[in-house]
Amino acid sequence: MRTRFSTTRAAAAFTLLEIVISITIFTFIMISVLGCWRCIVNGKMISEEAAASAQRARIGIRTVVEALTCAELSGLNLQFYGFVTDTTSKFASLSLAARLPSDFPGSGLFGDNVMRRVTFNVEKDADGKENLIMDQAPLLAIVDDQNTPYSIPLARDVNVFMLEFWSAQDGQWEVSWDPTNQLPPMVRVTLGCGHSADHPDVPYDLICRTVAIPSAAH
Repeated sequence: MRTRFSTTRAAAAFTLLEIVISITIFTFIMISVLGCWRCIVNGKMISEEAAASAQRARIGIRTVVEALTCAELSGLNLQFYGFVTDTTSKFASLSLAARLPSDFPGSGLFGDNVMRRVTFNVEKDADGKENLIMDQAPLLAIVDDQNTPYSIPLARDVNVFMLEFWSAQDGQWEVSWDPTNQLPPMVRVTLGCGHSADHPDVPYDLICRTVAIPSAAH
C-alpha cells in the first residue's frame, strides 16, 4: 500500500525539464506581450504628437494670415510702416504694420493701440527646437531695454516656414520681396511642424495658405 502511494505521487509531480520548458514558454509569451504593448504605446505617442503638431501649425498659420490681411502701409512714415521680409535663410521672417482686431493674440495687452508692428521669426529654444515666434509692439513705440516687444510662441518644432510673393508684373510667384514701401498683392505662406525621428526634415503637418492683401496704403 505504501509503495503504490509513492509511485502515484512521483508520477503526478513535474520533472525539472518540464519546469524549465514551461518557464521558457512563459518567457517567450511575456516578451511577445511586452513587444505588442510597446508598439501600441509608441503608436499612441506618435499619433498624439502628430495631432499636436497639426494643431500648432493651424494656429500659427492662421495668425500669420490674419496679420497679413490687416496689413497697412504709409508712404509718409516708412520707418514705422515698412513691409520687411527676409527669405535668404532656411526660415523666412516677416515684419509688418497692421491694424489688428481685438481678438488677435495678445491684443488685450495693448488696449487701444490697434496699430502695431508684428514680426514673425523662427527661433531656437533651450531644447534646440525651432519655434515660430510672434513679436508685437505699438507701432510708434521706441523699442529699447525698457520697451521690448511682447513675444508669443505660435508653433513649436517648426521645420518649414516659407513665404512667396505674387508678382503682378511677371505673373508668377517670387521667393523674395525687396520693396519695403509696397505691399505685395498676394502672399503664399507655408508652415510645417513636427517630425519623426527618422525624417527630421519631413513635417507631420504641412499647411499652405494664399493671402490676398487689401490695398491699404495711404
